[in-house]
Amino acid sequence: MSMNADRTGRRRSPALAAIVIAATACLVFTGCAPGTSPSPDSASTSSPGSTASASARPASCDSSADGPAFAVVGDSITHAESPDFAAGEIDPVSWVTYVCEEGFAFAGGWAEWGATTAAMAESVTPVDAETLVLLAGTNDYALAVPFAETTANLDRIVQTVGIADVVVVSVPPMAAYPEGALELNQCLEELASARGWRFVDASAGLRDADGRYQDGMTSDGIHPSEEGSRVLGEAIAEALRDG
Repeated sequence: MSMNADRTGRRRSPALAAIVIAATACLVFTGCAPGTSPSPDSASTSSPGSTASASARPASCDSSADGPAFAVVGDSITHAESPDFAAGEIDPVSWVTYVCEEGFAFAGGWAEWGATTAAMAESVTPVDAETLVLLAGTNDYALAVPFAETTANLDRIVQTVGIADVVVVSVPPMAAYPEGALELNQCLEELASARGWRFVDASAGLRDADGRYQDGMTSDGIHPSEEGSRVLGEAIAEALRDG
């Protein structure tokens, strides 16, 4: 189903863009119908400080764990304050930590603060793993990137990383524009269905009935708190087990 991202054509909240990528102006985000699948040969803000309770936990993921290997591509929601994300030195506040604690082996990937899907597509490299987990799109939405462009970028990411089993994770709520996250997630779910990927609404445990963060689940209205990351990570781990 094709739809306008905000259904009314209204402009994005400047506050949301400032929180996510320090942008001060937003354009109209239009359309979320998936584009055509590419052929096989086609080719910012300051992060919040970690809490004291989080710093007591090890900031690493063991690539030699017995569980299935997974790769990750994402933005600050995934990166948190990881010292070296690609090498498995993961911030304890990142949801990735909780997937590792469920016995899955982190094989690598890419995540960075303020990253759009275009930046992800330009930066990723091939990874040897059983499953690719994508949690992306919040910054695209804040910048009003047309979903057709997001679609093309996600296709490029999957093609470059080279993993057939793809899990697309719902983005967490956006306090300044809760309807936006819900509508973006509908677009992502439709894209996953069209591509034969799996869509996992792991962010459902973070949301209240109005699409906003539940109490205690966010540190700033965009990023999950440590508890929110635990809920997100455990839901993703369950989806990987059920895969």
